[in-house]
Amino acid sequence: MKGAVRKRGDTWSYYFNLGLIDGKRKKKEKGGFKTKKEAEKALRDAISEFEKGYIEPTKVNFTSVSTQWLEEYIKPLRKITTYSRYKEMNKKYLIPYLGFKEINKITALDIERMLLDIKKNNISDTTLQGIYTLCNSIFERSIKLHLIQNNPCKGVERPQRNKKQTDVLEVEEIPLLIKTLDLENEYDYMFYVAFRLTLELGLRRGELAGLTWEDISYGENVVSIHNNLIYNYGHTYMETTKTKGSTRTIYVSNELLEMLTQLNKRQEFKKNEYGEFYENNIFNDKSYDLVMRWDNGKYIHPMYYTNKIKKVVAAAGIDKTIRFHDLRHTNATLLIQQGVDFKTVQTRLGHEDINTTLNIYAHVNKEMQKNATEKLNNIFGGKLVAKK
Repeated sequence: MKGAVRKRGDTWSYYFNLGLIDGKRKKKEKGGFKTKKEAEKALRDAISEFEKGYIEPTKVNFTSVSTQWLEEYIKPLRKITTYSRYKEMNKKYLIPYLGFKEINKITALDIERMLLDIKKNNISDTTLQGIYTLCNSIFERSIKLHLIQNNPCKGVERPQRNKKQTDVLEVEEIPLLIKTLDLENEYDYMFYVAFRLTLELGLRRGELAGLTWEDISYGENVVSIHNNLIYNYGHTYMETTKTKGSTRTIYVSNELLEMLTQLNKRQEFKKNEYGEFYENNIFNDKSYDLVMRWDNGKYIHPMYYTNKIKKVVAAAGIDKTIRFHDLRHTNATLLIQQGVDFKTVQTRLGHEDINTTLNIYAHVNKEMQKNATEKLNNIFGGKLVAKK
């Protein structure tokens, strides 16, 4: 491909033909160069970029690019929860600040000002980091589509989030919590089942809610995890597990299997009792024989566990902020306390990367610290005592 340079007044410019675009013959021209040499170099660079597939967009704004990215790239390839979260974040944060700007004219300063302004609304560090990550992904995709040459997010420092010290239950607090439950009450009984399952298996909330009777193998003492029942923006969905590593098989105790056996008998009795009024749980045109369901057959909403744990912890007089997800943290902490290696903990929890396990459970409770100190003292003995 050839082009040419020419002088106009006191400056030089270059031009070259782009060919037919949308049925019209077009060319690219740019001026303002002080010397012929500068214009010739700019011409060579421009032709090189064009031959790689880059065409400078005209009046393509951020709203158009981000919406297309969501609908044509994220929606078909990612989970519905991811798509919904990205769409909401794009609408609420990115478009109000960047939507009207042409995609190739957005600068690092624009991104930085946006993040600083959003931060004034007292949003969490996690959300701010998510906004940056989403913005960065949109610009990275724009580079691959040859809409822009450089990602302006690269010139902005990625927001950091403060690591929260999560609360976990101590061993002696577990029976206190159980004592608050009335097992004759349907709602307390099902929470007790959820509590036992999560403490022993370290399940995520959605994995617990999506567990089916087909997932339980009594002969092998294992439970298979491959469903994820989630609540997102007013809708409940059945999806596959969070990651490939989350699809796993966990060995379970005989005691837990016995509890599940009793639950299964209860459900069969209730199914006969309700007869034609017994509810089936259908997601994506598929029926699921869920373990976690009410007496009338209807699935237990994921938010039930979130709301119930607060009431139970308060009733037990435990002065901690325990989320339902912290039962999963408690499971991991108890395993580590008992000397279970991190690789086994990683497998049971379904973390793809062991660093995730190490980062989340790097904190230790007082008992673990006490044991560590005692072991060191046993090693040192009186060797650290100064001799007179």
